[in-house]
Amino acid sequence: MTRFTLVRLVPVSLLAIALGYALESAAVGQQPQTQQQYAAVLVTKNMCCAHESVPAIKELSRVPGIGRVTADHEKRTLLIAPRANTAPSPRAIWEAAERAKIEPIQLATPQGVFKSKPLR
Repeated sequence: MTRFTLVRLVPVSLLAIALGYALESAAVGQQPQTQQQYAAVLVTKNMCCAHESVPAIKELSRVPGIGRVTADHEKRTLLIAPRANTAPSPRAIWEAAERAKIEPIQLATPQGVFKSKPLR
């Protein structure tokens, strides 16, 4: 082997060993990723900024069974995460949105998709 070959071969092999070790240790210590589960997705007619979404988030957070509410202003939606495997009432979600003065258009829940106020 020439000196030129050794100079090129040693760093490449060290890099390959380090990369293999890093991948192996990452695979061993890797925890399964849990995807965020949403209890409901509420589509609104007129929620374009935080000025309108903050009161809605506060009002929806008071509904029993709701753990966290996230606003997506571009899509005009509120993503509603459940609290401890409890399903909030679709009607309670719809009414909370009305109290917050945002007009709900559609509510998607595991119980179904609603385009008007749910009966329960």
